[in-house]
Amino acid sequence: MTSATGVIIYKAFAPTIKIMICITIGFVLTKKGLFAPANAKGVNILSLNVGLPALVFGSMISAFTSENIKAFGPLILIAVLYMILGFLCAWFVREFFFVPPDFRYGILVMGALSNWGNLPTAVVQTLAKSAPFDPGTDVELGVAYIAVFVLAMNVCLFPMGLHKICAWDFRQENLIKPRPLPVKERWGKRLRSINRVFRKDKNAKKEDDINDEKIEEIANGIPSPEAETHKSKTSVDFDEGGEEPSEMIQRARFAGGADVARKKSRASSFHSMMETTRSIPATAPLDASGIAEPCLVPSTTNRDHILPVDSRRIEPCQYHHPVTPAPSIHKPSWGQRLLKLAREFVMPLTVAIILGIICSVISPIKALFVPVDGWSGTRIPYAPDGKPPLSFITDTANFLGGMSIPAGLILLGASFGRLKMPKKWSDIPVGAIIAMTAFKMIIIPVFGVFVVQAFRDDTGLYPREDKMRTFVSILLAGTPAAVNQLVITQLYNPEGTADTLSSFLALQYVLMPILSTILAAVALYVAEQA
Repeated sequence: MTSATGVIIYKAFAPTIKIMICITIGFVLTKKGLFAPANAKGVNILSLNVGLPALVFGSMISAFTSENIKAFGPLILIAVLYMILGFLCAWFVREFFFVPPDFRYGILVMGALSNWGNLPTAVVQTLAKSAPFDPGTDVELGVAYIAVFVLAMNVCLFPMGLHKICAWDFRQENLIKPRPLPVKERWGKRLRSINRVFRKDKNAKKEDDINDEKIEEIANGIPSPEAETHKSKTSVDFDEGGEEPSEMIQRARFAGGADVARKKSRASSFHSMMETTRSIPATAPLDASGIAEPCLVPSTTNRDHILPVDSRRIEPCQYHHPVTPAPSIHKPSWGQRLLKLAREFVMPLTVAIILGIICSVISPIKALFVPVDGWSGTRIPYAPDGKPPLSFITDTANFLGGMSIPAGLILLGASFGRLKMPKKWSDIPVGAIIAMTAFKMIIIPVFGVFVVQAFRDDTGLYPREDKMRTFVSILLAGTPAAVNQLVITQLYNPEGTADTLSSFLALQYVLMPILSTILAAVALYVAEQA
């Protein structure tokens, strides 16, 4: 090992030590009972609504100019590429590995979202103070570049509704689904379904239906109603149309013949429960789409008066009207939809990023906050202290922003201290956890290194002189999954837990000190070669 290589490794490992110390403090305080959830919630609100927006606003005003604002486009491009690739990798893991029913949609969100906040910011604030970076400008420039990634992630998470996917795992119809078929049978069934579109032989179609039912019967160990009725056409379970309803739909059919996707009582009044038990923070505009749908009212004209049956207790269920009001049958107008979308953007961090961009690219406005050549001291006079008139705002923003990163890391450690692993080790999807960690922490970073280098060498998107842009883009390719998903999942789960998600997060953050150090060293080496 040469001295230059040793220097690079040490520089990459130094921020990791600082990060792990802060995380350990939060973990120990939580285990000692000194950092209760109520206290953590207050710190979280201050960090997300005050500290981080202030840090981003102060950094963007100082770092961005009308010349380097062109970096906004390439950074958004690489951020979107990372999210799309992560989403596809998560879909691959879900298809080829066993994933518990309460995380089959949440794993897609995990693939798309990464911890692009406090972890990379802590690394950048440390490494940017030494060569090959400029300590005078690159510290704030690195934070501003990270803010662009955070903006892209937040837009996908809230305004575009990515957070709602986490709620799909807790719909009753998803939780009662049988264990997925093996990969070979599942994809064989899908291919046969595609072939049916191009086939006109009805007999062949019926044979395929029977084959699919037999496969499900073998996989689940449960006789298929359709297969049984094919053998004996005198079954009394057929309806008047000659089609046999599935077991769950038949037992949940009301007197009027309407099919009901029955929810648990706690899920049907999800919003009311959340209001009385756990308050949703202002930074997470969550709405449990599809969870709190009202139950159907049975018809009074039916002759049978059949009540639905609880499949676990095998006894009739009495339906009740949920606490949540029935949704309006009128579709919202385009104006209402646009207004709702605009409200999704009104979050402290998003507003700080947008204001920071506006104030940084308009020279007269920027000169009010920081010195600008050709404006400060001439067209816009200095304040009596010899600084720009509104420099106290940027000073205050930087002062408040100083608490954001340590507080965020301590909160991360506190989250680990409260994690609850599944009760049985056999319930842990080891294969999916290892595969997801490999994709998030190894495969996607390798993709990021080669793509960023290609952009730098073959296009003008990553100029060689902008070392910080190259470093940040590579560094953010290999961060673990976002801890924000833990909060979102707990809010959507009627039980208020996220045990399966916790098992996926645990391995990624255990390996983070090693894998993140390696990636930071590679990113530093690539930036130095520019």
